[in-house]
Amino acid sequence: MKTESGMKYEHGYEEEKTSSGAVYELGVKTSKHHKAIRNIAEPLMKKHWHGKVTNLHRIYRVAEYLFKRQKRAK
Repeated sequence: MKTESGMKYEHGYEEEKTSSGAVYELGVKTSKHHKAIRNIAEPLMKKHWHGKVTNLHRIYRVAEYLFKRQKRAK
């Protein structure tokens, strides 16, 4: 969308036009996926992360499992 003050477009417009849409769409989907996992992992981090990297990896794996389980049909 052009603005009156010049040739500025809204965020993502140029990427969408130059990448044939499919690549841009895939980027948006993965970004939303990672954000959902981070939102699930946040309360787990507050409770279980004690400054150890191994705990961090475990927490994110659990968050990914919980995310997949949320999408499962009940």
